[in-house]
Amino acid sequence: MALGFASEFKVRALQKQGRLRAVRGVMGSAWYPRLQVLALRDALAAPPAAIADSTGSAQPAAPGRWSDAQLVAHLRGRARAADGSGASRPRTPVDLVAETGISIARAERVYRFWLTHDVHPVADEARQRAGRAPAAATPPPSERRSEARVEHDALLRQMRDADPAKREAAFAKLRERRP
Repeated sequence: MALGFASEFKVRALQKQGRLRAVRGVMGSAWYPRLQVLALRDALAAPPAAIADSTGSAQPAAPGRWSDAQLVAHLRGRARAADGSGASRPRTPVDLVAETGISIARAERVYRFWLTHDVHPVADEARQRAGRAPAAATPPPSERRSEARVEHDALLRQMRDADPAKREAAFAKLRERRP
């Protein structure tokens, strides 16, 4: 089972740490048991543990330790209302900075990416609050081909039809259009 892009998971490092063990096939190819990969993926997706300082109080993790995937997963959660009521709201870049300790610039960049690409219900709600259109509702790109080319392509599709009468009619139209 693939873990993802080569740059996302350092397979050799995970093997050296003992967190991932390859199973060898008959031809010497390596593969990884699904349960082990899923457990490792869950462990890597979990936010870093809080760091306790000398006074014993836990503080947010050091800046730069959260991956972009972890930050997006964190954005998918909801933040409690400031007044302490049971109401919740989508997280903002300010919440990311306060809760994870990352830089403001990185929080804004991850937040923009999340709003643009994620189809999660919390992202849709955040887009509505920001006055943006939902990701799934973006219009498809306009047709760049000329009308003649679109008509020609339609005739070619008709040439592949199972009905011989349709194929013959499309062939006749294509022959008429030929210079």
